[in-house]
Amino acid sequence: MKYYSIVGALIVMLLSLPNIVLAEDYELREAHRHEVVRQSWADVRNPVLPGDYNIKIDGRVFSMTIPQGRTAASYNRKDIDTQYYREQIFSDREEKALSLIGFRRKDQTGIWPLVRSYGETSIGAGVFLAEEWESKIDRTSVKASMWADYRTLESLVKMTKSFNYAHDEQGNRLGKIETPRDVVVINGRQWAREHSERAAIVDLPEETVDTYYTGLSANSYIRLIVRAPYTASRYPKDKERPEWVKQSSAFIAKALSSIKISAPAGSTEPDFLTVDESQNTPIEMLAP
Repeated sequence: MKYYSIVGALIVMLLSLPNIVLAEDYELREAHRHEVVRQSWADVRNPVLPGDYNIKIDGRVFSMTIPQGRTAASYNRKDIDTQYYREQIFSDREEKALSLIGFRRKDQTGIWPLVRSYGETSIGAGVFLAEEWESKIDRTSVKASMWADYRTLESLVKMTKSFNYAHDEQGNRLGKIETPRDVVVINGRQWAREHSERAAIVDLPEETVDTYYTGLSANSYIRLIVRAPYTASRYPKDKERPEWVKQSSAFIAKALSSIKISAPAGSTEPDFLTVDESQNTPIEMLAP
């Protein structure tokens, strides 16, 4: 009798397992859904409005404008002490990155009311910290080739080099292509820039991605990514563009032209990666 009761209990338990698993999945889904809703409402209750924002990074100040027309935005409201994050927060992480600011706008890329399609223009910036061993190495030693010094443009360009994949019209991968890059000047500061365009393939829309890098110190740099839902190849700047492309381009131009990074507090020496503002890259060459 005892044997049958044990077997019966096991059968009941096994039969109930799917319900238990489903219940756990349901709870996870519900928790995720509520978290998404909570984050969405956070911007409604305490919206990050268009305007000028200043973020302190060690002894510097990073400044940027969030233009009118943004549909969502966020920024780091706390002063950033990179040494604290390096030692206390990121000690066991391979990628050591801190968000600075991010915002986007929704673009109606179709022709209303015939086509209802949408794209998104987005801009985001973050601080990246070198590995701990890089920050402690003797930079005058023969091991100099092992690390980057982000105070130099040559090192910044070399260490942030990347590539993309080429595809045919069916979406099949053809091979690697190095991402084109150049150097631009924004408000007197030099940035290394990668430029990438993706034509529409299969169910992926066309997109332009420009990635900017500039050094903050010997072992840290800022990366800024700009995404636009169109390409200059399809909508050349010397031809008449649709209104939504003009608005997206103007949104990007407004944000990029506002970026400033101050010299370290109390510094009397010329800051690295800075040049005279007469060398600024024309804004029409910054926005896609």
